[in-house]
Amino acid sequence: MRWELLNYNDEYIQSKSKEFHTDKLITELLLNRGITNKEDVDKFLNPSMENINDPFLFEDMERIVERIIIARKNKEKIFIYGDYDVDGISGTAYLIIVLRNLGINIDYFIQNRVHEGSKINKHFVNYIKKRNAKLVITVDTSFGSTEEIELLTKNGIDLIITDHHRQTNKLKLDVKTINPKISKTYPFKHLSGSGMAYKLADAVYERLGVSKKILHDYMDIVMIGTVADVVPMTDENRFIIKQGLANLRKTKVKGLEYLIVYLKLNAYSINTSDIGFYIAPMLNALGRIDSSKMVVDFYIEKDDFRIFNIIEEMKRANKIRRYLEINIYNEIEEKIAKMREKPKYIFMKSKKWHSGVTGVVSSRLSLKYNIPVIIISIKNGYGKASCRSVEGLNIFDILKEISHKFERFGGHDLAAGFLVTEKVLFQIEKYLKNKLYRLNKSDIEKKFLIDSYLSIENINKTLVKEINKLSPFGLDNQEPNFTDNNVTLLNYTKFGVDSRHFKGMVVKGNKKLPVIGYNLGDKIDTKNSGKKIEILYTPVLKYGKNDFFIELKLKDFKYN
Repeated sequence: MRWELLNYNDEYIQSKSKEFHTDKLITELLLNRGITNKEDVDKFLNPSMENINDPFLFEDMERIVERIIIARKNKEKIFIYGDYDVDGISGTAYLIIVLRNLGINIDYFIQNRVHEGSKINKHFVNYIKKRNAKLVITVDTSFGSTEEIELLTKNGIDLIITDHHRQTNKLKLDVKTINPKISKTYPFKHLSGSGMAYKLADAVYERLGVSKKILHDYMDIVMIGTVADVVPMTDENRFIIKQGLANLRKTKVKGLEYLIVYLKLNAYSINTSDIGFYIAPMLNALGRIDSSKMVVDFYIEKDDFRIFNIIEEMKRANKIRRYLEINIYNEIEEKIAKMREKPKYIFMKSKKWHSGVTGVVSSRLSLKYNIPVIIISIKNGYGKASCRSVEGLNIFDILKEISHKFERFGGHDLAAGFLVTEKVLFQIEKYLKNKLYRLNKSDIEKKFLIDSYLSIENINKTLVKEINKLSPFGLDNQEPNFTDNNVTLLNYTKFGVDSRHFKGMVVKGNKKLPVIGYNLGDKIDTKNSGKKIEILYTPVLKYGKNDFFIELKLKDFKYN
């Protein structure tokens, strides 16, 4: 792995420090994130409602809001049709809560990931027809064919699409749609599916002239969907996430309150990493193994007994998810171990693999080997693929060139998926081999950008709080990386599946701090125990029994 230190001229740093009114270290962090003027510094460090764009900048928003208000006036039944991942589920739950608050007659439908996929079918249309639905609003999903939309139209049901995925084709029919990726007038392109649900609700409340307090009271739901979908932590997303994390301290979602206790998290110190590593996987587990609809119930349910039952089902599904994930992961690792050289990409398929967990396995393998990964589960003559890529290699654009061969296709630059007939799979494999096998070593070598040198002897709570002003951290605003050398690692223990991780203590001079190294367990060499190491790390504030303490999150290390 390559470490690359970001550097600036001292005079430039000093002048920017005066302009920003920040110290040298914070100035470096801001500059490293492309923030070069005082106005942008203020917006970045203090995101507020003032930074939220007008929802009516979306071309179709007026027509969409008008249709929803008509449905409200006529007491028409509306169905929310949500995608089955955390983003779609969260956006669905959010709309259910805030639109019901307006007296709108609204219900929801989440397709089963394994048995139905995301395509509108006769089962769905018959289901909502029996319930007298007159309008369908999608969350985090679009429709790829005219036939699907015509199926609704023939049954007297109107359609509103809210989505944020890149589009591969244009529908011939005039369908009311809001999607930042295809909008020519909306300035921010990176809202999540749940973020789009918030924009829709904001517009409806604006037109009705009612208080928007409830929209912000439940922003923690939108935040979870936004973090889980790994969108850039910039612009409007910063306000959504900061507001949502603050809401968790006194959440109005009873299910979240109980889940936080079960996971032994402290609501006052939860960050985006906790959402991504602990909360989102629990919510995702049901959809991957069983039914995502239950997760919507988890968000909106008020009855204690029912919430506890849902959490028990989450725990059960999470255990199954882990078991299935480990088996697929280990099977692929065994195949990789037999290869003569490190692969430049991974393309593997099987009829034994559960499609609900292939995305998780793809992410793990792509992270470990820093290469594109395509894993395909085959069932009933169709292959369902989960694709993950690495920075600088746009897997969506690569697949888009052959999207005409897919039954379904969608996603983002670094994460995509497709459904294809089994007989076409060999063509897909051949195409990807030609595209991906030519990658140079430099293209796939993992690179860590270092923000600054920072001795652990100089770390204290005040400094970490200053660093955390740049949060939330994630895509396009990565956690700050610091280096220090001549550090000693002591009392470490490995943990997790296959001892992937480790925790222990690091010491330098009179400073001793706890450390945790995710996915670094295999780098620990007992022969080098007690040797000095150079570390690449991020300092994190954790909450203990009575107070906050500092823990170092190790990203990498080298023996001196």
